[in-house]
Amino acid sequence: MSDVRIVAKAMDDLADDWHWVLLHDAEELEPRLYHAQRVGTVCGLLIASVPQQVRLFDMGAPPEPTCPRCRTESGGSVLREAEAIASLV
Repeated sequence: MSDVRIVAKAMDDLADDWHWVLLHDAEELEPRLYHAQRVGTVCGLLIASVPQQVRLFDMGAPPEPTCPRCRTESGGSVLREAEAIASLV
């Protein structure tokens, strides 16, 4: 399994930013449906710390994130828990 990086929104992100979202150890089950071991953002938001299915929806994402931290942080940042973050499912 490999990591999948997409531009997406964390559903309850109050800043309404687009983030680099990382699906860790993801396996594509069908088009736009993945099973991921963990889901978070490059800037450090932890969306899901347990394995789950993630369905992607076309929301007109830009090619690059708008979150300032996602644009400057490395992909190896440590994930931190954040309140009010919902799964992408």
